[in-house]
Amino acid sequence: MRPSRTLPLVVLATAALLIGATAAQAEDAGPKLLFSYVGAFNGLAAGGQSKAATYVHAVAAGVQAPLGGPWSVTLQGAWTAGSNLSARAIGDVAGVQGPFNSGDGLWLYELKATYATDAATVQLGRVSTGDALPGVAGMNQFVNSAYSSNGGAITVNDPGRATTPASTWGAWGRIEAGPVELRGGAFLSDPNRTTLRKHGADFSFRPSDGVLSFGEVVAPLSAGLKIGAGAYGDTARFQTFDGRAVRGNGGWYVWLERPAPDKPAPALSGFAMVQSAPRDDRSLQPLFLIVGLTWQGIDPGRPADALSVGFTSGQFSKASPLQGRETTLEANYRVTLSDHLTVRPDVQYVISPGGRGGGPNALVLGVQIEASL
Repeated sequence: MRPSRTLPLVVLATAALLIGATAAQAEDAGPKLLFSYVGAFNGLAAGGQSKAATYVHAVAAGVQAPLGGPWSVTLQGAWTAGSNLSARAIGDVAGVQGPFNSGDGLWLYELKATYATDAATVQLGRVSTGDALPGVAGMNQFVNSAYSSNGGAITVNDPGRATTPASTWGAWGRIEAGPVELRGGAFLSDPNRTTLRKHGADFSFRPSDGVLSFGEVVAPLSAGLKIGAGAYGDTARFQTFDGRAVRGNGGWYVWLERPAPDKPAPALSGFAMVQSAPRDDRSLQPLFLIVGLTWQGIDPGRPADALSVGFTSGQFSKASPLQGRETTLEANYRVTLSDHLTVRPDVQYVISPGGRGGGPNALVLGVQIEASL
């Protein structure tokens, strides 16, 4: 990564912190500026196909304006840049640098109306499918995209679920029905909409090209645990491993989660999730397992810091060119420097990248920086 490309990012992040500190002193009324920066530096320390170190980032900026009552409207753009370490030096299907592994471009991220209360949320307009499902809060504590809310087998098996911050027409929502939470939505899913060439700005409305719909239910258990189940279906066109063009794919997922507390405090949280996409003639990883644990406040003097460890393993379809299983281990430590800035050093170990026949296991060292208003 050339220094000339990193300097603007440091300036942007610093400016965001200064703006955020000023905004925190103002009344929470009127339009609200939005800014986030996520950057990841990663290097291959051992194994893999070739020694390399790379950098990626996703910067989002925009404004949220109230419309009256619980309604607001949001407009955000995004800038992604960087080089994909997984493709360049490891050969794994998951991404060690998170969901935004590669692609230099500007995107329309969101143009949406939001209705939000304590009991319900509805968003409609130009939204990002990667922000909607599954509804597992602890997945955002990891760097590798296999753990993240954009990752696992859902994204691998359904390219219409954008991993880039590109928007598509859609609507989704959640509502509390007593102790149970219900979630669901539908989005246009043609992956041709979210190419770098179109920058997420294809405003045509063609449901015949594909619609991704999903539904989830989450219920409380004892000891602060939650159990959830969801399913999704996509009517877009898919390529089978034997070269046929077909319509339709889908899958389901179940999880168990103990969410982290709302305020910084010593606590143990975590989740375990199984994802399945049973159509193995078109689903690269029909079965996928994700487990993550987070110790918040492991240092009593720093209650907002957290140590996270996780495990993922995906089984490749017997009909696909990749065979066997790919497994990823990750450990990271979130250092909370302020309400607007965190640094997350991490270590990852990728076992059997690309399954049998892939390259050697890979040890990856890195750090992720997050700044936001």
